[in-house]
Amino acid sequence: GVHYDTLLEAKKEYFTITGQANDDDDDFEARMNSFNEWYVLQFISMRGTRTVISDYLINNPVDDFLAKSLSGVNYSLFEYVGKNFRGYDTLYDMLHDKKITLPKGESLPSIIKDDIFVGRVLTYENQNFLMRGLCVIPKDVRAILKKECKKVRKLKNPGEELKFLLKTESFKTKWIRYGHVDATKIFKFS
Repeated sequence: GVHYDTLLEAKKEYFTITGQANDDDDDFEARMNSFNEWYVLQFISMRGTRTVISDYLINNPVDDFLAKSLSGVNYSLFEYVGKNFRGYDTLYDMLHDKKITLPKGESLPSIIKDDIFVGRVLTYENQNFLMRGLCVIPKDVRAILKKECKKVRKLKNPGEELKFLLKTESFKTKWIRYGHVDATKIFKFS
C-alpha cells in the first residue's frame, strides 16, 4: 500500500549496513526477523521524522502500558547465561551491563548457554520477552565485544549504540561470507 516505498527504502538501507541476506543462508529467517523489527521499531525514513511504531501509537488508541512497551524495546548485545537458581532463563545485556530474566515456560529461539547475540527484549507488565530477530555472534570475539560495549556505554548515546549494534551485525555477515578468516580479524571496530 502507501508504505511500500518506505519499506523498500528501509530494506535497502538495512541490508547496505548489515550486508545482504541470501535465502540459502542458515540464518536467513533470523535476519529477516531482525530487519522487520528494525524497520518497525527503529527506522526513520528520509521522508519522515518518526518510526513506524511511533506513527502507529500516535494514530491508534493503544493501552498506555503496551504503548510504553512498544516504544521502549531494548535493542542490545546479549549473552545467554542459562537458567538461574529459580529456573528462569537469564540474559546478560552486555551493552547496558545488566541481567534480564525471562518468564518461565517462554520458548527460546535456538540459542544455547554462552551464546552471544544482537537482539531485542520487550518488557511488558514487568516481564521480559525476547523477540525473534537474533543475530548470533561467534564466541571467539566475546572479549572484543565486551571492550567495545564498555566504550559505547560510556558515551550514553542511543545513536552510537544503534551504530555499534548494526556494525556488529555487519561483521557477522562478513564472517559468514569469509568463513576461512578468523572472526577476531573481522570484528575490528577501530
